[in-house]
Parts: sequence; C-alpha cells; structure tokens
Amino acid sequence: MLDNHTLSLIMPCRNEEGHLASLINAVPAFYDEIILVCNASTDGTYRLARSLESGTPRLRTIRDDRTINGIGYGFAHMTGIDAASGDIIVCADSDGTYPIDDVPRILDDMTRRNLAFVSCSRYPADNIPWKLQLGVRTLNAEILMLYGLRLHDSLSGMWVFHRSVVPSLHLTEGDWNLSPQIKLNAYRYLGRRFGEVRIRQRVRSGSSKQRYLVTGLRHLIWIAKNRFTPQV
Repeated sequence: MLDNHTLSLIMPCRNEEGHLASLINAVPAFYDEIILVCNASTDGTYRLARSLESGTPRLRTIRDDRTINGIGYGFAHMTGIDAASGDIIVCADSDGTYPIDDVPRILDDMTRRNLAFVSCSRYPADNIPWKLQLGVRTLNAEILMLYGLRLHDSLSGMWVFHRSVVPSLHLTEGDWNLSPQIKLNAYRYLGRRFGEVRIRQRVRSGSSKQRYLVTGLRHLIWIAKNRFTPQV
C-alpha cells in the first residue's frame, strides 16, 4: 500500500526464465500484488513463475497464450488488468527496463496534475538507439497530425492509472498495437485527465521479442486506420 492506495503491478511475460526470479525479488514492497501474465512462452517461464508463488504470497501467475501473428502482448495486458484488484494499476514490461520503483513520484505528479492515467515517457533519451528513437518520433508525428495529441513516447510500455478508468479504455488489440491504443483511448475518453510523466529507461534483461521494422510499420498503419474507425 502507498498513500492509502492499493497497487497492482501487471507484467506480461514471455521467455523470461533467465532473470524472472531476480525481477520478482526486486519489486518494491509497496506493491500489494504482482500479476505475471505468461504468454506463449516456450521455455520454463510459466513453471518457474508458479514455483515462485510459494515464497512470494503477493505473486499471482496467469497463463494466456492467445496471439495474433505470434504476438500476444495486448492479450496479456488485458488479462492482467481484468484480474487486478488494486485501485492503482501499474503496467510494465518484464524485462527490467521500466523504473517500477519510481511510482511514488509518479503518483505524486498525478495528484498534483489531477490525472487519472499517465503514460511514462522514455524520451528525450540518450540511452536508446537512434533508429528506435526515429521510429517513435515518426509515430508521435503521425498521432499529432491525426489526433491532435502531442506525445513524447507513443510506444511506452509503462502506464499508471486508476482502476476506475478501466471501463473507459475500451481495449481490444491483442498484439503490440495495444500500446498506442491504450494511450489514444485514454486521451479520447479522459481528456485532460490523461498525461505523460518522464522516466529513464534502464538496461534490459533478456532479449527483445520485437521485429522493429515490421512492428513499426504495423503501428503506422493501425494508428491511421484507427483514426477513421467508428469508436464505441
């Protein structure tokens, strides 16, 4: 618990066996529950996660192996969010790159700015390859042009939000496109209660599951199509 809030940490997880135990051990004590959603792992990630539950009462492991073109990132997040019981939900990748220990500062910023949903921006950054930065900047420009929303990091994988806003997010994308969708829907339905908070990305553990060029092109197409798709 933190400042009278209960916190749920949601982490999608695929083939993270090599560093999973150290990742779980490093989760700060203020998180009331840790929900690992194992998605289409081919190593011992799910088995290890279940074994860690006995020594970590706040850890809960869920399996969701749904995928679209082999990617189930969005499905894992949606499953974890549905299962969360905390009144504050923190979503972060399970590769150790996102500063989940920085949430007290983020919550203070949310309170000060009266925000219900924040996306944690890694940019501007000096520790991320320029090709990835260029890709994100291209998507940021597309979102500004089509939606009128100025983002610094359209593909951030760390979000902090009040559980009460979940029905307003209308999440449907089962693959990587959940990342832009959750931000665009939060902006569409929450307006000024949506914002960004600056963070610093850390060195990742394990290997990336992304094919950056293919993923980037799919994001580019999805963002454009979504702009002209009737919304619920």
